[in-house]
Amino acid sequence: MNDEVSRGGQTVRLWVSWLVVGLLLGYGVVQTLITAAKLFTH
Repeated sequence: MNDEVSRGGQTVRLWVSWLVVGLLLGYGVVQTLITAAKLFTH
C-alpha cells in the first residue's frame, strides 16, 4: 500500500512540476510577444 501511495504522490508532483514549467514557459512566450509587438509597432 505504501508503494501505491508514494507512486500517487510522485505522479501528483510530476503534474505539478509540469504545470509550473508550462506556466513559466507560457509567461515567457507572452512577454516575448509583447516585447516584439512593441518593437515592431513603434
